[in-house]
Amino acid sequence: MKLPITTFNVENLFNRYAFLDLPWNQKDYEKFITTTSVVSLASRKGDLVNYTTTQIQRTNTALAIKEAVPDILITNEIENLYTLRNFNHGFLNDYFDRMISIDGNDLRGIDVGVLIRKGAKAEILEIRTHIDDPEKGKTITRQSINNFGYLVKGAIFSRDCLEMDVRVNGKILTFLANHLKAQDAHPAQSQAKRKLQAERVAQLVTEADNEGRIPIVLGDLNTDPDRSPADQSIQALVNHPLLQDPFAGLPLNQRWTHFYDYKKTVSRLDYILPHKNVKVIDATIVRKGLSTKCTQYSGPRFPNIGPVHTEASDHCPTSVVVDL
Repeated sequence: MKLPITTFNVENLFNRYAFLDLPWNQKDYEKFITTTSVVSLASRKGDLVNYTTTQIQRTNTALAIKEAVPDILITNEIENLYTLRNFNHGFLNDYFDRMISIDGNDLRGIDVGVLIRKGAKAEILEIRTHIDDPEKGKTITRQSINNFGYLVKGAIFSRDCLEMDVRVNGKILTFLANHLKAQDAHPAQSQAKRKLQAERVAQLVTEADNEGRIPIVLGDLNTDPDRSPADQSIQALVNHPLLQDPFAGLPLNQRWTHFYDYKKTVSRLDYILPHKNVKVIDATIVRKGLSTKCTQYSGPRFPNIGPVHTEASDHCPTSVVVDL
């Protein structure tokens, strides 16, 4: 049985609420707070892209997903489960019929999600979250920030490692969906945090294998050891004796999955690392949804892709097809 699996950081997929568009004297409270549509953020300042641009951008996000044709999709940078449902219905014509997401530890409120295609012969058996896994010797605390978000301290995962057991063709696959600590202005600290997270995921891989489950690690691991050799933070995963990297055999200039607009550079941030005994028959990266600013890609793009706010994402859907 062939099973297409994709991971895709969809870049700041949020909901728009009615109160953003209705007058403040709106009396219908339920209508006032209703989720009305899917939007994007123009920047990390929280400013929203307008409706027209959002329609173009999220249409291209959907096209990128459809191009990958996944039975299992892992998403990064979604606001919550409701956002996934809205996006799936409004832009994907209900391509998926099973969706899971759990609010994680991220200050911006971005989470990971797992979606299964309608009609796919895959049965969800068990779901485990790791938002409450503490760092060794620490206690997790959550502090309200200006009565809005919250700051989490002491947790291993800055978002979550969302773990899901799925029965496919009589076998139990354990998907470990991740969005590891981002690179930032403090590389030593971010690398240390990412290393801690990768080592915890590696432990979960070993546990799954010991229990007869087939682990598959996937998501935005937020570093590229080939382009940044000084950053060895995810070695516990890319060198795990139980895992394989189906993309490792590609030339370096074909492995990248992310375009960094500020520096106009590309790198590999997105990974799918199946168990070494899983037969992988295809590995692809969809780049048709990238901004036209990304000159490292010269192939075809989806309609209406331009330089600003119309790209599907700054990441590319990254996919494998496994034969079970």
